Amino acid sequence: MELDLKELREKSVLRAIECFKTYKNVPITYWTTAIAGEVGEVCNMIKKIERVDHGGIDAGSSYTAASITPDMLKEEIGGIAIYLDLLASLLGISLEDAIIHTFNSKSEKYGFPYFLNEQPNQQNEQR
Repeated sequence: MELDLKELREKSVLRAIECFKTYKNVPITYWTTAIAGEVGEVCNMIKKIERVDHGGIDAGSSYTAASITPDMLKEEIGGIAIYLDLLASLLGISLEDAIIHTFNSKSEKYGFPYFLNEQPNQQNEQR
């Protein structure tokens, strides 16, 4: 299954407005806090897993390292992407363009041979 970022944007904005009743009617910090919350959940899960891997106790208030599943991590990572695109939409930024631009500018800056959405001969010209 492939992700269509335009479809994500369209349906995510509609769902935020019609179902969650939030979009432009909340401060922009609502969305940055939502992203931070999802990132924090992933970090907390990884912390618990690594603590156990290094001999620490397997404890937690809502779940333990042993109860963390790949689906739990996938859920949080998906939430990060969805909230990030909603934030980008409110700022008038295409998430796809931002990713491509940042990836390519870092490759160019550091002389890496990898570029997104370009033909191989264009990559060689940029190096």
